[in-house]
Amino acid sequence: MKTITFVTGNETKVRHAMEAVKGLDIEIVGKKLDLVESREEDPAIVVAEKADQAFELLLDNLMVEDSGIFIRALGGFPRTFVHFAEETIGIANILKMMEGVEDRHVEFRQSLAYLEPGMDEPKIFSYVDGNFTLSDKIWDSEFGDTANFNKILIPPGESKALSTFSAEWQAERDSKTNAETIHYRQLAKWLANRK
Repeated sequence: MKTITFVTGNETKVRHAMEAVKGLDIEIVGKKLDLVESREEDPAIVVAEKADQAFELLLDNLMVEDSGIFIRALGGFPRTFVHFAEETIGIANILKMMEGVEDRHVEFRQSLAYLEPGMDEPKIFSYVDGNFTLSDKIWDSEFGDTANFNKILIPPGESKALSTFSAEWQAERDSKTNAETIHYRQLAKWLANRK
């Protein structure tokens, strides 16, 4: 079994990764490291930079993940600057900017970088989880979900925001909806084909 350190302090991300590689010969272990956050708008560039930083500290098999939320009617805002947007204008003001706007399409763009001893540069895997709808109100967090954007993002085929669903439901939905394209699966297939 291959053990990969997932450099994150976010247990939900670790849960998503474990759900996506369930049944494969991979063990994922979470580890929080303080890394310098990139100012890039593309998640693929962000994860490459973070993987290099983490590898200098761990010198072992690792992966890092980053994502962005892209609201089409706002020109893709906030992109990878989700925390900045939450801390400055906040989700309530994003909804105010969207008042009267019909196009409420939102997509998650996510990238993962994998690096192990002997590799010259990280291998990048990316995917888009699209067709989310921006809500017209802020939903309550029924399961202790602290991600503010989850209170205003409605998954495809649903009528209420992500924050109203459990973390387990979210992880299962993510791995099923994106079964062949999710970056964790792409990594697993790539590793299997290298043997």
